[in-house]
Amino acid sequence: MKKFLFSLFLTIICGNALAENWQYRLPDKTFVANLSIPGAHDAATGSGWGSGLLGAFGNTYARTQDLTIAQLWSCGVRAFDLRPCLYDGYMNLNHGIVPTAIRFENTMFQLRDSLIKNPSEFIIIHLLHETDGDQVEDSYNDRIVAFLQSDEIKDFLVDYKRNLTAGEMRGKILVLSRDKYATRPIGGFLLNWKVDNVNWAEQTAGKIQGAKSTIQGSLYMQDYADTHNEGGVQTKLDAIKKMLDYSTKHNASIASSIHWYFNFASAYSKVGTIPLIGTTVSLSDGYRDNASHTNTFIVDYLKENTPGPTGIILMDYAGVEKSNGYNVCGSQLVQALIDNNFGYIEDVPVGIEATENLLPSNTTSFRHSLYDLSGRPISEPAKKGIYIQNGKKRIIR
Repeated sequence: MKKFLFSLFLTIICGNALAENWQYRLPDKTFVANLSIPGAHDAATGSGWGSGLLGAFGNTYARTQDLTIAQLWSCGVRAFDLRPCLYDGYMNLNHGIVPTAIRFENTMFQLRDSLIKNPSEFIIIHLLHETDGDQVEDSYNDRIVAFLQSDEIKDFLVDYKRNLTAGEMRGKILVLSRDKYATRPIGGFLLNWKVDNVNWAEQTAGKIQGAKSTIQGSLYMQDYADTHNEGGVQTKLDAIKKMLDYSTKHNASIASSIHWYFNFASAYSKVGTIPLIGTTVSLSDGYRDNASHTNTFIVDYLKENTPGPTGIILMDYAGVEKSNGYNVCGSQLVQALIDNNFGYIEDVPVGIEATENLLPSNTTSFRHSLYDLSGRPISEPAKKGIYIQNGKKRIIR
């Protein structure tokens, strides 16, 4: 029994350690658009609720995650759906009218710090202004631009381009916004986004605009969100499958053939009315019920089909297997997506060093020859491990 428990302990610890730095295994030349990236829909909702009447309704009407941002990061999530809205003096993260307990700015700093500690990793942000949650009359556009251009965050941001590679992304955040907050984005703009649409021609007609107006790429999106009507869950599963059937069979070998994919697992199958307010909204159990179908479906799909890129999968209840009695399968899905990459992408070979500097961008010199992935100088490497030597990644196995 003791031997079993010890083995289980090692499995948990090793699994968490691998999830913390899973992107180091990706060759630098790999196109980001050619990856399978686990993401969290309304990622802030596992971090608690704001004060007041609306916050009190969060657990019933607005929760889509059980894990905090830090816990989502630790289990391997690398795409975060963040929805800021205007409060007095800051931008809060909401799900609709319901405020979470965390702010947009602080969450971005938290993710930045995760990259400093894990410089082999990178993050994609799906950004959407949550207008229903605005508490003040103000300029969201001006606030977003000012923050993204601030000294605290700007050096950790990367601009979109169609053939962006893992090597160019390491230690960076790509912010892709569905709102055009300026003439040119800091990151990229997601154009022609369609919600609750299963028309393939329209789902594949999206574009991503880069910082230069001439830089545009192809966006395929599946965001069928309302499954509470009869047949809605099956419609969702069919839409997920159609996108996966296409994306997994279209590995991009050259830049001109690249598509970026957002394939939402998230949706809600139940709705309710908030007392005293009278607004009909989705129910947290509706997201759980939907996840019990969609998350499991994608896990099974990846088991049964030839590996290929899924793009970004934004799911509910990422990183947990059960939530409020529902088998949401979120832990299995995160791991299945991570593992799927290495079914069609060759793992980084032993002894190969990356060409990109993997230390944080605010590091100006290398006073030591060898660092661990947290940026701490070390004198002697262990027999096995991942290191940074002269600013480049070194893997010893």
